[in-house]
Amino acid sequence: MSAATRKRKPDPGSVCHELCELAARGKLPKLLLLAPPPRGEEESWFAEKILGKARERARATDGIDFLDLDGGVSDFEPGPVEAFLGSTSLFGGGQRALVFGRATRAFTRWKKLSKQILDAAKDPSGPDWMVLQLDGAAGSKLATAMSKDVGEEFRLERFRRLYGDPPPWRPNDLDASEAAQFVASQAKLLGIRLLPGASGTLVQIAGARPAELCQALEHFALLDSDSISEEQVRETVAHSAEGSAFEFAEAVLTGNGASAFAILSRLRSRGLRSWDGKRIASQDAFSMLLSVLAGERRRTAAALAAMEEGMSFPEACKEAGLPATGPIAKRMERRIRSTSSSRLTEVLHSIRAAECHVKREGRRDNLKSLEQLAFHNHRSRRA
Repeated sequence: MSAATRKRKPDPGSVCHELCELAARGKLPKLLLLAPPPRGEEESWFAEKILGKARERARATDGIDFLDLDGGVSDFEPGPVEAFLGSTSLFGGGQRALVFGRATRAFTRWKKLSKQILDAAKDPSGPDWMVLQLDGAAGSKLATAMSKDVGEEFRLERFRRLYGDPPPWRPNDLDASEAAQFVASQAKLLGIRLLPGASGTLVQIAGARPAELCQALEHFALLDSDSISEEQVRETVAHSAEGSAFEFAEAVLTGNGASAFAILSRLRSRGLRSWDGKRIASQDAFSMLLSVLAGERRRTAAALAAMEEGMSFPEACKEAGLPATGPIAKRMERRIRSTSSSRLTEVLHSIRAAECHVKREGRRDNLKSLEQLAFHNHRSRRA
């Protein structure tokens, strides 16, 4: 099959949304396994969300024989689940359902338990639906083994971390990343309309973890506004470490070393706290400042390249995934007037050097590396 005709696998957020809707309607498959990916980092938030929806549905259904288990607790015993699988409905022909969270530990200790569940899934008189969460590397291998011995009424879904960076075919559009698309869909459920640039900026601030992104959206839901713009997102975090990250990026990209040093001095003296009040570790703060700087540099380079090709400024903003008017556009216009392609390349080299100092050479003073970056990219204001 060619790359053009190959069907693209849905992202974790879309799969989670689909399964949550099926759970809410009571249309789950006979056996649903929620597992980590074979490679890469797992994201348990999606599985926990689906388990929660399945529990809600079961508890709201009259006459259902429902068993809810947590296999990760230290005092777990297989007796209740074995009895449940081997019995008929207590309500005379009513539905039967099983939710089994963190089942890997239980399956590893009691080897026959997974086979009993597979047998129940094949049995026409078995539970109407079962949802199992398998966690960790052992859970991923167990899911692969279990998937070889089931019928059509089985579904296996693996959940990895969301990608926070834009895809290669839209590298300058921060709103195109998986995490930004997840933010947009969750905002829609909350009745919030995110204007262009808002979801991508929120990912820059809160990261790509769905739990943190949903928490951030709940904060914005408290604002009395039907829509949220990128500038509103930045204003919300203006006095936090995230706000300082955007200030630092602006100072470096415009060659204002004095401003960049002032921001770093403030962070060094006051410490680092996120927009929601959480203290940020030094390594995380370093990564945040560099990540925001890299993203803003990429957008600036895209806008500058578009203008050098003869595009108008509004067209260049669109190429960079920015609104063509407003404070964000004015900020970009100011950057373009004070920079060049060669200078942006120097900034990129400085970012890579700072990462090398901290992540490869093990430099402990992370802010010192950022101070060197700011000094290297400072431009004198003298005529």
